[in-house]
Amino acid sequence: MLFLLSFIILASVPAVIGQNLTYLTGLLQTLNASGLTQLASVAPSLNNTPSGQRILSTLPQGNWTLFAPNNAAFGALSSTDTGNTTFLTDTISYHIVSGNFTNETASYPNVTIGRTLLNDSSLVMLEGNKSQVLSWTKLGNGTTAVLNQNMNVSVTNTTQYENLEILVIEAVLIPPPNITSILTNGAYNLTSLSPILSQATLPGNTTTLLQALSSARGITVFAPNNAALSAAQSTLTNLTSNITALSALLSNHVINGTSVYSPLISSSTNYTSAGGEPLMFTTNSSGTYVSSGGSSTARIVRSDILAENGVVHVLDGVLADVQSNPSAASSAYASATSIAAVSTTQTGPLGPTGGSASGSRSGGAIELEPSFQVGGGIAILFSLLGQLA
Repeated sequence: MLFLLSFIILASVPAVIGQNLTYLTGLLQTLNASGLTQLASVAPSLNNTPSGQRILSTLPQGNWTLFAPNNAAFGALSSTDTGNTTFLTDTISYHIVSGNFTNETASYPNVTIGRTLLNDSSLVMLEGNKSQVLSWTKLGNGTTAVLNQNMNVSVTNTTQYENLEILVIEAVLIPPPNITSILTNGAYNLTSLSPILSQATLPGNTTTLLQALSSARGITVFAPNNAALSAAQSTLTNLTSNITALSALLSNHVINGTSVYSPLISSSTNYTSAGGEPLMFTTNSSGTYVSSGGSSTARIVRSDILAENGVVHVLDGVLADVQSNPSAASSAYASATSIAAVSTTQTGPLGPTGGSASGSRSGGAIELEPSFQVGGGIAILFSLLGQLA
């Protein structure tokens, strides 16, 4: 049976048979010996798509981590899913992360962010056509848990096969959703933003602000939670007569074109908001804080909510920075766009102390398009005031 599986996987990939047959046969043996027979049985489906064939030829090179769903996890999938080769290829690719993280998994509340092999354009819209990321952490009881799922997915066992660290998990991982799904998920306490962004439209067309955020390629949103929006009602009301200030306030909650995950945030790293203001960070015993222009600060109460096109960090306050610097925003835009276009291969966790990548890591922010920045800002904040009243 094992020989048959190996033959099926490699039969139509003659270019890699010679160098990879031994490796992939050994991998199937390891999966079966570890009780991961369902994963081993669906492996042949990778050979049915070009992206799956690339996975098979890539695995023997470098170091990789496989988050391997156990048999019960695969058994929970519908027959429609297991019979869909594209679904299976995308799903398996999201479980494979570049690098070995044996000694590099952060402890809660910090997280580890790794770059996966998932790069299907229908599921991923990150800057520079980068692959999607996965987030996990080590809990207080020592258990490693994958985050951003319907519930934390625990690692129940580990094994090693040559260059591949295999972490057995109790569920099949789901790739990040779009921003709309995040805002309407009550677990994140951002539901007050959803109707506001859905009603605010860009000037001159019917595109809503939520649609504009969702279509951006690579975006970081510092999103005030429900309580923060309610508490800021009087402050926002005082700004209704100042169009420029309202626009700046909105823009200073967004970094567009760059996905800034929490391991990339530290007191020594500054980013430029879409309004051109410096976003600075401090961390103490009570948490991590973001400051816009040095004039307004809020605490990040939940970090790294992964989206198909970026990341959302939840704040406990509104960044009431009404200053803007279009020149700085434009300069940061040009820099980050250039960096994002450089092809990179991540070899470890994202962050200043993680594995290296070939090429430069994007460290800046980019500005929003002027029509988005100004017109959308006015619409959203007037709408916000009306709904909070």
